[in-house]
Amino acid sequence: MPDLPPGTGYSELDRFGALFTRTREVLHAALEEGGIDPQGVAVLSHEALPHVESIETGFRAWLPSHGAAPSELRGLVRQGGLGPPPPRDGPERRAALIEAMQRLAAAWSDGPWLVSGGALLTALAHARLVFALVPRTPDPEVHYPEGRRTYADLTAPRGPAELALRIEELERSLWRLAVVRRPLRDAAAYRRTYAFFDAGERLAQGGLRRLD
Repeated sequence: MPDLPPGTGYSELDRFGALFTRTREVLHAALEEGGIDPQGVAVLSHEALPHVESIETGFRAWLPSHGAAPSELRGLVRQGGLGPPPPRDGPERRAALIEAMQRLAAAWSDGPWLVSGGALLTALAHARLVFALVPRTPDPEVHYPEGRRTYADLTAPRGPAELALRIEELERSLWRLAVVRRPLRDAAAYRRTYAFFDAGERLAQGGLRRLD
């Protein structure tokens, strides 16, 4: 593993950057070597997946105050397994949806590990920035070893519903890799997951300052 880049001066960004570097290296090794070793499994299980879970929990806590459209809230409530609220109209229906999302956020916060609310929202804000930076990664700085060296086709999530799906895809891709220890059959999902950690690593190295 190469030396980590110099610090940015922001401890949280440095910590995220180190985690993203380690995770991208595991994803890269899976492609180059056809699988990952127990150390790679440990990185995914004990570092990358808990971080993505923090992002997801932060998202569920943030969503009710975001002002999402009722249709998006309905879809996300169903994704969370709470089912649709009783039929209502206007503000009352929206309030019921928000209440359901708050219950969902509370359920997600009752995990075996404790992370402060501020840390969860920081993880979410960082993830949203990384998603936005993925398609703006200069082609020479793309590390994905297969196909064209570009992420220009990987658009950022548009709205809460797409953001939720992309976060879930991250978790699903990392979990499957940790279990089967070889690259996923869904190459598109694997590439999007790789690109997320690649862009996050670049951000910690000062990529934000180098944006055109």
